[in-house]
Amino acid sequence: MAGDEIVATGEVVAEQVTEQVAEQVAESGVMVSVPGLIYLLIIFALIFLLYEKGKKAYTPLCEALDKKDYPLRALTVIGFAFMDLIKYKYNTSIDRKLRRQLLEIKEAEYVEFFLRATWATGATYFLVGCMISGALAAVAMELMIVLAVFGFALLLAYTPFMDLENKIKERHNSIVMDLPDFSNKLLILSGAGLSVYAAIVKVSREMTKDTPFYNALRHSVYLMENGGTPSQAMDDLNNSCNIPEVRRMTSVLLQNMRSGGSEVILLLRELSKELWNNRRANAKKIAEEAGTKLLFPMMIMLLAVILIVGAPAIMSLSLT
Repeated sequence: MAGDEIVATGEVVAEQVTEQVAEQVAESGVMVSVPGLIYLLIIFALIFLLYEKGKKAYTPLCEALDKKDYPLRALTVIGFAFMDLIKYKYNTSIDRKLRRQLLEIKEAEYVEFFLRATWATGATYFLVGCMISGALAAVAMELMIVLAVFGFALLLAYTPFMDLENKIKERHNSIVMDLPDFSNKLLILSGAGLSVYAAIVKVSREMTKDTPFYNALRHSVYLMENGGTPSQAMDDLNNSCNIPEVRRMTSVLLQNMRSGGSEVILLLRELSKELWNNRRANAKKIAEEAGTKLLFPMMIMLLAVILIVGAPAIMSLSLT
């Protein structure tokens, strides 16, 4: 069904139902805004038609999504159908940024699928928010209330993108914490006579930590051991750990694996000092952010204490 047909059908359904609903609600004594009710019914009809259209084509795709990351995955078919309705091309600067982010946490062949799933989730949240704004508009058609709830719908639409940003931020923080240990191990093993390649393989096998950096490192070693070139393996590591520190380290390691040379120990020593400084700076930043996050709960606790202390006095004054 074409987009214009969906909207037109929604308007027809809304017009047919509006009068009946308005009469029933008017009999109950509740104040109802007819324009707000029409808006609500149009949104409801649109969502219903998108769901009917989307469940036929996109239900298998939605079932492949993790329920933990996509709590409304059963309704995400609405978002997929909506993105088809507006004929979104997925070629903006936002999409390029999302692809880089998804490449860090998903396999390359699934990046396009999760890109579309992210947009579909945002569209689903937006339509749910519009539904809420429509309900408020039907009860009281006050412009400020409707605009505020519409802004809430936009905020809901941004939720999946914000979640992805937070995941990438946490991933980068974890990588920054792991890099100094990794560089120290490479420095010790290289100083003991192992080649850079052998040192990387040894560290990847002995370190069983389930962290983003070591998981990416094990995958890169797997590529090298199964026919991949060092350049391909380091590119894979750069894509999985998209931070400047990793790119600099992979450049040093790749240069040594290609041409050899004893200067790698000096380069690793300098890089290790820089990574430890970055780790200390990152730890300090995380501590400062933790203190800021604790400020709001402390304010709530202070308000609770004020209420507990002040309530008896206020009650006694009211009794007297």
